[in-house]
Amino acid sequence: MKKIIFFFLLCGTLSLSAQNISFQFVTGFGAALSFGDLRAYGISASVEPKIFIGNNIAAGIRLEGDVLFGGNINTDNASEISVGMSSRAATLLKGEYYFTDMRVRPYLGVGVGRYAQANIGASGTGGASISASNGFGVAPEAGIALGNFRLSAIYNVVPGKDIVEINVGDVREVSKNYLVLQMSWKLFGLR
Repeated sequence: MKKIIFFFLLCGTLSLSAQNISFQFVTGFGAALSFGDLRAYGISASVEPKIFIGNNIAAGIRLEGDVLFGGNINTDNASEISVGMSSRAATLLKGEYYFTDMRVRPYLGVGVGRYAQANIGASGTGGASISASNGFGVAPEAGIALGNFRLSAIYNVVPGKDIVEINVGDVREVSKNYLVLQMSWKLFGLR
C-alpha cells in the first residue's frame, strides 16, 4: 500500500513539474537564540512542504518547534542568579523568492502565522514567573540554497500580550522574539 501511495505522489509531482510547477519537502535543524534581559539558547526543528511556481517563487507551510534555555549570574553578587526556559511552536504560511537559477541560489523569504509560546523563569532571590502566549507573528528569512542543502537565518517577531502570566518577585524573562540559524535539506522534490 505504501508503494502505491508513493507511486501516485511521484506521478503527481512529475505531472505538476511538466506544467512548470513542482513540489518540494524540506526539513531542517538548527540553533535558536533569544536576545533580551535573559539571553537564551536552544535547538530548533522544522518541516516545510512547498510548491515551486516557475524557478524562482516558492509558497508553502512552515511548521517549527524550538526549545530555549538561558541563565544569568551577576558577577558582583553571586546570589543573584536568573534562569529561564522557553518552548515555542509556529505554524506559518511562507513565501520565498530565489534570485538565480544556478546551483547556488540566494533567497529571501517571509512567513506569517500563529505562534504558541510558554516561558518559565526563576531567580536566586525567590522570584518566579510563568507566561504563555498564543498569537500571530512574522518571520523574515535570508538564506542560500546549495543544491539539496540550505543555510538560513530566520528572525521570528512575535508581538502581543500573554494569555497567562504569573509573577512572584523579581525575575527576568526570555524574550518572545528569537533568531533561528538553520541548516536544512531537501528530502524529496524536483527543484
